[in-house]
Amino acid sequence: MLEIFLASAGVWTLFKGKVPGWIVAKTGYEVIGKKARIIGFILSLPYPVSLVLGVLLNALFGQEAAGYTFFLELALFIIDLIIVMVLLRKFRTPIPEAGIQP
Repeated sequence: MLEIFLASAGVWTLFKGKVPGWIVAKTGYEVIGKKARIIGFILSLPYPVSLVLGVLLNALFGQEAAGYTFFLELALFIIDLIIVMVLLRKFRTPIPEAGIQP
């Protein structure tokens, strides 16, 4: 469920080329252009990766893989959020009208 939320935010960011303000979580900053699309791509990764790894684990371990896939999805979600937060911190630029010094 959480991966679908990240994937939809990532696809939206990929198409718009601008990270929404609720993702940046700080007024007076923005991320636009190529850097925003990089963040959008990374946001959309956990869903397909967890889907492929879940199918692979199910093929290898059968029904025993159900417990592993939950922890795998949770780990991918947390790792993805950490990467995105670090990149947002690095890529964000102050909006000139906001008067914030970098």
